[in-house]
Amino acid sequence: MRKIAILLAVLILSTLFGAVFRDILFLKNGEEVRCNILEIRKNKIIVETEKGKQTFKRGDVVRLTMTHPRPGDEWKTISDIKDSVLLTALSKQELAKKYPGASYVILNQTIKYEFTSDTTARKTVRNIILILTERGKGVNATKKFYFVKPYQDGDIDFCRTITADSNVYHLDDAAFELAEMFNRYPSYNLLRRIKVAPPQISVGAVVDYQYHIDYNSVTPAHPLADRIVFGGEEPILHKEVIAEIPANLPKDFVRYYGLSPEETEKNGRRIYKWAKDDIAPVVHEVWSAPYPMFLPTLWIGFNIDEAKLIKVLADSFAVSMDGSQKLDAFVDSITQNLSPKQKFYKIYEYLNITFRKVGAGMSQYKWFPRKVSEIFDDGIANPLDLAALMTYMLNHAGIESQLIYATDVLNGRAIDDVPSLAFFSTPLVAAKIDGNWMISDPFSKYLPPGNIPPDNEGQMGIWLSESGAQMMKLPENDQWTYGTVETLWIDLSPTGDADTRIKTVYGDYESKSVRYYREQQKKQIDRDFETGAGDFYPGAKLVDYSITGINSLDSTAVVSRHLSVPQLAQSAGKKLLAFQFPDLEFKPSAYGQPQRQTPIWFNPPVLAERVWIVKLPEKFEPQYIPQDFSFSIDSIKYSLSFKYDKTRHAVIATEHKEFADRLFPAEDYPQLRAAMFRRSQATKSWVILKK
Repeated sequence: MRKIAILLAVLILSTLFGAVFRDILFLKNGEEVRCNILEIRKNKIIVETEKGKQTFKRGDVVRLTMTHPRPGDEWKTISDIKDSVLLTALSKQELAKKYPGASYVILNQTIKYEFTSDTTARKTVRNIILILTERGKGVNATKKFYFVKPYQDGDIDFCRTITADSNVYHLDDAAFELAEMFNRYPSYNLLRRIKVAPPQISVGAVVDYQYHIDYNSVTPAHPLADRIVFGGEEPILHKEVIAEIPANLPKDFVRYYGLSPEETEKNGRRIYKWAKDDIAPVVHEVWSAPYPMFLPTLWIGFNIDEAKLIKVLADSFAVSMDGSQKLDAFVDSITQNLSPKQKFYKIYEYLNITFRKVGAGMSQYKWFPRKVSEIFDDGIANPLDLAALMTYMLNHAGIESQLIYATDVLNGRAIDDVPSLAFFSTPLVAAKIDGNWMISDPFSKYLPPGNIPPDNEGQMGIWLSESGAQMMKLPENDQWTYGTVETLWIDLSPTGDADTRIKTVYGDYESKSVRYYREQQKKQIDRDFETGAGDFYPGAKLVDYSITGINSLDSTAVVSRHLSVPQLAQSAGKKLLAFQFPDLEFKPSAYGQPQRQTPIWFNPPVLAERVWIVKLPEKFEPQYIPQDFSFSIDSIKYSLSFKYDKTRHAVIATEHKEFADRLFPAEDYPQLRAAMFRRSQATKSWVILKK
């Protein structure tokens, strides 16, 4: 009863005094005291409550929240609202009826950059959202944004909800969370997240929230650059991007690509504005390309200077290559008496599999690697530091090596027009082995050396060595990096039962995910393979399985399965057997729609071969074998062939699938769809055997 009374008291106080007493003390005894904090001393906290001044011992307070007034806090109903932007957005709610399938509609979205003469900056983001469905309510139940200490600071300006009954509810500070994303690792404890829960969110309500990020200096070394897409899965009635800079800053301080702005000058400031109205939602489709590839996109960067950028990166890299006796001795110990290629593999294996890693990316904390001696002593590294450490270790072992900042920008021209460091987000390592550069990603666990991540291959990279830096294009992987080869040996009995052995060989990049997936308890793997037997054919049982290449950096991983399959072939009388090739059935549901709005994106490219070798029962001969089938559309090739091998007394089917180009235009989709439907018919053909 006492707990219920306390909760009731807190709820009553929250209702009556929430607008007056904004701070909260959380006490050891479970009580929450709403108050205004007046003073915090060494041993006590002095507050003002509805009962007057009160003093609490520091030891009795578990934690506290402090807040500050926010714009519009005094609004109680919609009639109190004075903000013209919000009122304009609220007046557009009827327009949401144009989009009956939407779960929510963004009535207004504004992104604003404001600079001072000393190049400090503030980025402000405001969203006004109308909730239309329960899904929309769930998607918008929490909002979050990130900033990087010590270069940036951030805060929520306001977060409120205007409900359908015209009441206005404001953010309760108990629903405000500031988190340090990598607090377990002091060396990387720079990324901050602010998360808020809008109050009284419900279907028919409008959520209005705004946050800002302050930049203490915008330079090529600490860049401010963004990709802003004008579109998404939900409709946007109005979206605008504004950049304001003092007129005394150089005109090329703002660099952009993609959309042309409206340019004006006012009160000694240059103003750039990009805006679009009534942006229709993108229909979610299977294999949709990334938004920047087909939606209007603004690439914007501030204070870009390539020469300064390259120099700062090169200088920073040189400083980080300090080394230590301990590190040098370790490199010598693991590479002693090895050839250059063996040394490379030994160092890569140690860093890729053994070294501890933290997923704090370059853009999430800072752009320059720590000193490699510190990284080695800590025994932990983020992707950039791990790449820097590998570069040092290789160079110490006598292998010429460079650190690469690789970009994953999908539109090559954009990186030429706005070449900010912010778009170079993946660190890689290039090592010269037998006169050829081998590019690797030591952070991606189990990725064999020499493979470039699919998002980065063929893109631009900044190559760094202690002597300098240059921009170069990264090569592309061999297509078999993504390939899989599967062979099925099927031994049919006269009753139609089959003893089946399957061997699947995963290419370099595909094998990475297979290895990583297998890092789990054996009983879970057993269950997965038992389930997979039933998926292969109804009633199939797993006899045994094996996996090779796990916990290694072999270029391939191999999975072998042994299955018993009842009645794979169906009998018709005493002299006929008929079967379809198992695991060949194709369901064209992915191509169900007759037309697409978005291009297809294959990432990584698809390359697969599969061979079925079906050994026939004695005294049975093939009476009917399906016809071969193939098609070729641009870079997409497919073939399925059948033959009878008299020597082996087996029917052999071979399937080859090659989707070499990543982007398949939406206008070419009907041709691809028609071909895939023809394929679906071919895969359903029966083989008929006669005794």
